[in-house]
Amino acid sequence: MEQLEEDQFRRLPDDVVLKIFDKLSDVKWLCRCLAVSRRFSSLIPRVQTVSIKTNIWTGSTETHENPQANFCFLEKFSKLLTNYFLLRPLRYFPNLALLPSSQLKHVSGLAFLSKLTQIQSLTIEIPSDFTDTNDNSVVKWGINITKKINSVTVLYATSLSQTMGAEEGGDETPNAITRGEENRRVSLATQCVRDAVLWVGILCYVVENYAMLQTVTIIDPKRVGVTLCLGGEKLVECRDSFNLSKMNLLSKRIESWTREDWKVGYVPVLELPMSGYVMKGVTIVNFKMLADDYSEADTAMVDAFAEEQGVFSEAVAQILENHEDVINAMFQT
Repeated sequence: MEQLEEDQFRRLPDDVVLKIFDKLSDVKWLCRCLAVSRRFSSLIPRVQTVSIKTNIWTGSTETHENPQANFCFLEKFSKLLTNYFLLRPLRYFPNLALLPSSQLKHVSGLAFLSKLTQIQSLTIEIPSDFTDTNDNSVVKWGINITKKINSVTVLYATSLSQTMGAEEGGDETPNAITRGEENRRVSLATQCVRDAVLWVGILCYVVENYAMLQTVTIIDPKRVGVTLCLGGEKLVECRDSFNLSKMNLLSKRIESWTREDWKVGYVPVLELPMSGYVMKGVTIVNFKMLADDYSEADTAMVDAFAEEQGVFSEAVAQILENHEDVINAMFQT
């Protein structure tokens, strides 16, 4: 019976087998299939759909009330990341191609991925390592991807509740935020920026090394980061302007980042009529990456949450539309 099933599978045309591999997509299993047979070994390099699930972060990042401590961490992290992408590409995907047996000891993850030259759709899952001691708080960050890699925007709120529940009362939200609490939230925002820098590094690498790529998606399964999905004209724009030299430029810019590069605004209560929620104690942080100025900051903040299309994108829109004083205070020169 087993021999019969094996013979039946061998009769499948290569195109059908490739469709099966594309449905499989997970790079760990593709790597294992490589060792099954000579036929599989010859077909795997033609796979067009690949997904990678990895946990890059090993241990939580400590937060400090003084954000300067995290600025130093960002600088060291960026140098490390740039070194990996410039000198040792793709080793920042640890364990992404777990070797299933002694048969694959001679095949490294890097060597395996280099075989996949025809990737058209690539999905990478990287869970955020964001941590906050306030269990009731909510946070979301998004990155604006343009030729300049404009900025990262972070939304932080002490609470998020449905409008009906919010009207019943509860702890009062202060109309102003203390300097210490603002610094704490900026420090938390640096964790989000760290993720954003990593995403940019990955994007710079894949668009330069996979010529047939049509869509690339970077996902944070913990949903702290807004899903980054690029295809069509956006991907063409990235391919024309993103490369490893841009990653190196970003690394050098990190060395000069200071507290003044972080624009922070505070809204005590933010009502969201479309979604039926209310946010309290809302801090919005905008961080310039490679943009020369903040002339298009409002557009950048909206674009950063375009894929989210939910509570947080509505929150950004409400701040821009109904809290002009907050925005003006953030970007005043």
